[in-house]
Amino acid sequence: MKKIASLLLVAVSLPVFAHPGHGTQNPLSPGHYVANPEHAIPLTLAIGAAIVLATWFMTRRSRSSR
Repeated sequence: MKKIASLLLVAVSLPVFAHPGHGTQNPLSPGHYVANPEHAIPLTLAIGAAIVLATWFMTRRSRSSR
Protein backbone atom coordinates (compact mmCIF):
# COMPACT_ATOMS: atom_id res chain seq x y z
CA MET A 1 0.00 0.00 0.00
CA LYS A 2 2.89 2.37 0.72
CA LYS A 3 4.27 1.81 -2.78
CA ILE A 4 0.91 2.70 -4.34
CA ALA A 5 0.62 5.82 -2.20
CA SER A 6 4.16 6.88 -3.15
CA LEU A 7 3.48 6.30 -6.83
CA LEU A 8 0.26 8.32 -6.66
CA LEU A 9 2.02 11.14 -4.84
CA VAL A 10 4.69 11.35 -7.54
CA ALA A 11 2.12 11.15 -10.35
CA VAL A 12 -0.04 13.88 -8.83
CA SER A 13 2.90 16.18 -8.10
CA LEU A 14 4.20 16.21 -11.69
CA PRO A 15 1.66 18.79 -12.96
CA VAL A 16 2.61 21.14 -10.14
CA PHE A 17 5.49 22.64 -12.09
CA ALA A 18 4.59 26.23 -13.00
CA HIS A 19 3.85 27.07 -16.60
CA PRO A 20 3.12 30.70 -17.52
CA GLY A 21 1.21 31.94 -20.53
CA HIS A 22 -1.98 29.93 -20.79
CA GLY A 23 -5.64 30.57 -20.08
CA THR A 24 -7.58 33.80 -19.87
CA GLN A 25 -8.71 33.59 -16.24
CA ASN A 26 -6.92 34.92 -13.21
CA PRO A 27 -4.36 32.20 -12.37
CA LEU A 28 -5.30 32.39 -8.69
CA SER A 29 -9.03 31.82 -9.23
CA PRO A 30 -10.74 28.42 -9.01
CA GLY A 31 -12.16 28.98 -12.51
CA HIS A 32 -8.65 28.80 -13.93
CA TYR A 33 -8.29 25.22 -12.72
CA VAL A 34 -11.71 24.16 -14.01
CA ALA A 35 -11.66 25.92 -17.40
CA ASN A 36 -8.18 24.94 -18.58
CA PRO A 37 -7.64 21.33 -19.68
CA GLU A 38 -4.07 21.43 -18.35
CA HIS A 39 -5.57 21.57 -14.87
CA ALA A 40 -9.06 20.10 -15.29
CA ILE A 41 -7.96 16.71 -16.61
CA PRO A 42 -5.47 15.91 -13.80
CA LEU A 43 -7.93 17.30 -11.24
CA THR A 44 -10.69 15.03 -12.57
CA LEU A 45 -8.36 12.02 -12.60
CA ALA A 46 -7.20 12.72 -9.04
CA ILE A 47 -10.77 13.03 -7.75
CA GLY A 48 -11.74 9.85 -9.59
CA ALA A 49 -8.76 7.96 -8.17
CA ALA A 50 -9.60 9.16 -4.66
CA ILE A 51 -13.20 7.95 -5.05
CA VAL A 52 -12.09 4.56 -6.39
CA LEU A 53 -9.55 4.10 -3.59
CA ALA A 54 -12.02 5.18 -0.91
CA THR A 55 -14.67 2.80 -2.26
CA TRP A 56 -12.17 -0.04 -2.47
CA PHE A 57 -10.93 0.61 1.05
CA MET A 58 -14.43 0.81 2.51
CA THR A 59 -15.54 -2.36 0.69
CA ARG A 60 -12.45 -4.21 1.86
CA ARG A 61 -12.97 -3.00 5.41
CA SER A 62 -16.63 -4.04 5.50
CA ARG A 63 -15.78 -7.51 4.14
CA SER A 64 -13.13 -8.08 6.81
CA SER A 65 -15.49 -7.10 9.62
CA ARG A 66 -18.03 -9.81 8.73
